[in-house]
Amino acid sequence: MLKHPEITKGRLVRFASELKAVLYPRSVALEKLETYAAPGRIAYAEAVKGKFRPAKVGERFGPGWSTHWFRIGYAVPKEWAGEEVLLHFDSSSEGCVWRDGVPIQGLTSYNWGPEEIRSHYTLAAKAKGGERGVFYVEGAINGMFGLSDGGGRTQDEALGHLRQARLVTRDRLAWDLMWDFAVIKEMAERLPADGLAQGPALTAANEIVNTVVLGDRSTYAAGRAIAKKFLAAKNGDRTHHVSAIGHAHIDTAWLWPLAETMRKCYRTFSTAVLMMDTYPEYKFVCSQAQQLAWIKVQQPALYAKLKEKAKTGQFVPAGGTWIEPDCNIPSGESLVRQFLAGQRFFKREFGSYCEEFWNPDVFGYSGALPQILRGAGIEYFLTQKLSWNQLNRPASSTFQWEGIDGSRVLTHFPPTDTYNAVCTVEEIQKHITNFKDKERAAESYLLFGFGDGGGGPTEEMVERLRRMKNVAGLPEVAMRTPREFFKRCDENLKDPTVWSGELYFELHRGTYTTQAANKRDNRRSEELLHDVEFLSFLARSLKGAKYPQAEINGLWETVLLNQFHDIIPGSSIREVYEDSDKDYARVLGSAGKLREEALAKVVPAGNGKGKNVLALNTLGWPRREVASLGGKWTFAEAPAYGYTVAAPAAAPAAPVKVTLGKNGFTLENGLVRAKFDGQGRLVSFLDKREADGGRETVEAGKKGNQYVLFEDRPERWDAWDTDIYHLDKRTDVDAVKALRVVGDDPLRATVEVEMTVSAKATLTQRISLSAESPRLDFEAEVDWREKDRFLKVEFPLALRSDYATFEIQFGHVRRPTHFNTTWDFARFEVSAHKWADLSEPAYGVALLNDSKYGYACHGNVLRLSLLRAPKSPDPEADMGVHRFRYALYPHANGPQLGGVIPEAAAFNQPLQVSATGAAPGAKGFFASTNPAVVIDTIKKAEDSDDLVVRLFESHGAHQNATFRSAFPIAKAAKVNLLEEGGKAVPVGKEGIKLALRPFEVVTLKLALKKG
Repeated sequence: MLKHPEITKGRLVRFASELKAVLYPRSVALEKLETYAAPGRIAYAEAVKGKFRPAKVGERFGPGWSTHWFRIGYAVPKEWAGEEVLLHFDSSSEGCVWRDGVPIQGLTSYNWGPEEIRSHYTLAAKAKGGERGVFYVEGAINGMFGLSDGGGRTQDEALGHLRQARLVTRDRLAWDLMWDFAVIKEMAERLPADGLAQGPALTAANEIVNTVVLGDRSTYAAGRAIAKKFLAAKNGDRTHHVSAIGHAHIDTAWLWPLAETMRKCYRTFSTAVLMMDTYPEYKFVCSQAQQLAWIKVQQPALYAKLKEKAKTGQFVPAGGTWIEPDCNIPSGESLVRQFLAGQRFFKREFGSYCEEFWNPDVFGYSGALPQILRGAGIEYFLTQKLSWNQLNRPASSTFQWEGIDGSRVLTHFPPTDTYNAVCTVEEIQKHITNFKDKERAAESYLLFGFGDGGGGPTEEMVERLRRMKNVAGLPEVAMRTPREFFKRCDENLKDPTVWSGELYFELHRGTYTTQAANKRDNRRSEELLHDVEFLSFLARSLKGAKYPQAEINGLWETVLLNQFHDIIPGSSIREVYEDSDKDYARVLGSAGKLREEALAKVVPAGNGKGKNVLALNTLGWPRREVASLGGKWTFAEAPAYGYTVAAPAAAPAAPVKVTLGKNGFTLENGLVRAKFDGQGRLVSFLDKREADGGRETVEAGKKGNQYVLFEDRPERWDAWDTDIYHLDKRTDVDAVKALRVVGDDPLRATVEVEMTVSAKATLTQRISLSAESPRLDFEAEVDWREKDRFLKVEFPLALRSDYATFEIQFGHVRRPTHFNTTWDFARFEVSAHKWADLSEPAYGVALLNDSKYGYACHGNVLRLSLLRAPKSPDPEADMGVHRFRYALYPHANGPQLGGVIPEAAAFNQPLQVSATGAAPGAKGFFASTNPAVVIDTIKKAEDSDDLVVRLFESHGAHQNATFRSAFPIAKAAKVNLLEEGGKAVPVGKEGIKLALRPFEVVTLKLALKKG
């Protein structure tokens, strides 16, 4: 070879293309090709009975989302005896080969370009010649990303085009030569020119070109011999080790509905099984229990194959969760249930729990997660999403992630920055270059395979990996399961770095707000299931009623499904939310019925009619609040986790007063006075409890309860993103149409404000103040028809702090109110649950909500995100009428000692009151002596009649508390989140004494005394 490396590289590219052209030397038309336009996503048994008609190559099938079945009759020519025979079928869609009622292999041939991902199916590895047969191909007329490319580009005219349908032979010798050559060629192209391996790779590749005469098979073996010699050169002892695992990140819903996901699953998993038969070293990971549960019910024969491959170690269940959940919006208990449902499924079906949390595509990770993972038997965590960060990329690839309670999990970010690697030398080279911990580790993970509709890894990927296993110039590469990789990683890692707190994702901040109704229904479902479990346990314990375990678990699984990381964030197509709306309606309806059935057995007889008031409290603090009964206001109170029957309360010592004038209105009680201008904006909120005439909470000269309409045109990813520049272009809403007093009761007064938000949105707001409460309530109804706009409400507060506090699962986090660094700047929009708070050491104000998750606090302005109007992927996202509530809550001290946590919980779950004829009395069933220790969940144990109680420390401080139960406890144990293991804890006369570290979650399993 003369010294002309760049010219030689061009020669190699041409040779590779010409070599590919000789892979399939023979072809023959199918004996029969017929098609049937199915009425939908029907089962195989129904499809084969359909009316088939002749079809031909070149035909176009449609429309999008339709299904067309193909009946294929074939005859292998006798002269093909000894040849490898394949079906070549390219329908520009997602397809699946079916034989004898079982899905055998997926066919994905449409990827927004001419390249086929998977369009061959092997009929015979070594044909006898003369074989004949009939089988079916199911064609789903959609691509990997539904009817778009995943970035907003819609269906093009090539979708559904039958481009090829024939039998071909594959020249296995040419195939093997091609992958030998491909790896060596890529090493010549991608390795550093000043390294020791690039030159020899270029020489070997050029020598193969000089030796092989394409079309003359007698020269192929000599070419392979050259490759074998080159690839036989091994690495040294200090090489980096890349573990690889086959993967198909199947979004449980996104640009396609759930029904299509079910088909994506059997197309993908059947392909994986077939690949395992061909490549014994091949391993494939599946991370979502829900998808396997679908396969178990819908495709039992395929499921049996998966279980067999799991026994050989090739099919690898992983992740531990029901689906790959969003980690910002679900409650703490929801995240616990993700693992409880997922881990129990994996243990029941595959014999063991997962040790790793596998969630590579989620839009940020709560600081509560490490503790939850540890409690669910998870030691390791894998993601790569933070490689997308706009400003600050992760500083480590492998590190210890420390949660808000101090729990740690070993965490790995695959340095290729993708979960869809295709195993090229270029990727392997990036993998090593991008690995950030070379001084402390030599182990990393490569996730390869086409996701969603791509069917996972291809033969080409595995062939490349075989040749890169241990060759000088590249790291050592081997297939390993997640458990194998993390064990090696843990043993190899020296002096790991530690990241403390949340893993904030610097992108997709709009997902805290998009699809508001979906987020509302999620929260209502979480709350209702909480109540159902508590009341059902009481009904069982008090009256011997059957605990509806199966029904409750089924409802929880539906909620968990809809917490998938492209459903609840709001980033799916319209059809997904139509399905989700139905799911939530079923959950809320069924859970509501279960709640009423249990409640009827718990409270005294006579509920529904009578002169007394029954107040039910399903939270862990005693409460007294104003409630509505029969259209009238009354005081109601109840102990923690209990109820009270009492006569209607007398008028308050300091009734609420409302004054409406020309320039606005005032609401006042004995604790606070709120003044509003004529636009419904809060100009003064005086806390009269504070000394020296009270404390003003609104910044002088500013206005709170200010609705603001921002132009919201992100650079890309409409439903996902809101970029920081949206804050630059704002319109203050001040077009009030009417102000009127609609409630003037000593216990509660309300003023209604009608306003025009824009030409495409109107808002009616009810602002209320109750007796004996400093909380100022806002209830809004918005008719929202906007486009590319973001509605928020803001409160400029007379407070100063470098940090604001935001509720997350099982605790809270502090985030900066300034933009000192790029890390601060990136968090211009953040997620929170029921409250956010701005406090000085001795005083603060919290902004509560009943269904929102997006907040911001810049300087002294606390802002709640209300509604967005993106147009992709769902052009109807958030269009319609919305109802939501928020509240302003002033308090002494910080949010912990200021009562923000119980107040926000009560705002979301008011006392449930009804008339009753029962005699006065009160009954509390469970309580914590320390209000900082929250009793979060009361339920029956999964596998016994024991009681499970979940508590957590909510202030971020070491606490002592006693858990008290109205039911005598025979024995008690602290267990993990899977309700297993356990350490006995003593039960004293006063209850169970507990010592908790900051934000610790404790799960107790209690055996109650009989009788």
